[in-house]
Amino acid sequence: MEESLETFRALDPVEYLSKFTSSNTRPDSRPHHSTRQTNLQPSILTQNSNGSSLVTLGNTKVITGITLQIGTPSPSTPTHGEIDVSVNFSPICGSQYNNAGRLVHDDYEQRSFAANAYADPQSIESFVKRTIVSSNMIDLSQLCILEGKAAWKIDVSCMVVNHDGNVVDAFLLGVVTALLDLRLPRVKMENVDGQEVAKIIDDDFGAVNSDSAQLGQKMEFRKVCIPLTIGFFQGKMLVDPSLEEESLCDGMITVVVDGMSLNKDEGILSGVILNLTKSGAGVLSSMEEIAACAQLAFGRAKELEHILLK
Repeated sequence: MEESLETFRALDPVEYLSKFTSSNTRPDSRPHHSTRQTNLQPSILTQNSNGSSLVTLGNTKVITGITLQIGTPSPSTPTHGEIDVSVNFSPICGSQYNNAGRLVHDDYEQRSFAANAYADPQSIESFVKRTIVSSNMIDLSQLCILEGKAAWKIDVSCMVVNHDGNVVDAFLLGVVTALLDLRLPRVKMENVDGQEVAKIIDDDFGAVNSDSAQLGQKMEFRKVCIPLTIGFFQGKMLVDPSLEEESLCDGMITVVVDGMSLNKDEGILSGVILNLTKSGAGVLSSMEEIAACAQLAFGRAKELEHILLK
């Protein structure tokens, strides 16, 4: 019996998934609107990282690490530092990526247009970086060490260890968790050959006062980005799709909401939507669908707020 199911799955994956979704369930036994078990673990990298995280969505695993550099701020924003985000796919994360972490084009025809868009490393990196920066989640003036002279640059690197669908949510949650874990080292300014130079102070070495140093501390957050990706399959919305479901979905949408903006009035959640992206046909074709996706995203943010905002 099990062999015949696997044969059915391989020969006609669309009909196989349809058999489940028509009964309001999925191959992994989840209802349509349920996410997989989610674990957000900060401080996973104890060496060579100023902040880190391990995000697990079902079998999807993403490690994120943050490193810091001291640089000269842009003349247009002399009191601001900057944030850069990169995403990488390990060659062992799945067969759809080669040794360079690039999408294998031979598999394009086996996946839907929406699935290919949500699997492309460059597109994902652009979306994650744009969401983090444009959301104004962090006041970049916190990264200023000395106006016009020195500021922090935050480099965020994400690596997919295992890809079983919905890496977009895993990346964003990984970046947010690592940023919440980040602590800026203490810095003091020294005069070297007539120029002010910023130097990091290791641990408690040396006497430092507030006039000559920026004390090591966590940053303050204006907003907290919490994403939810939904796949559309034969008119049904599948929350947090697995890799198998992603490859068959007609369309995909990711809604990013501010976890700090949630309100509940007469049992209905509301909040601020920070970003929304979609791919594929027949997605968000009505106001009812938009409202349903927003409510699911707010519900996801409510589910994770006790972990991210503790």
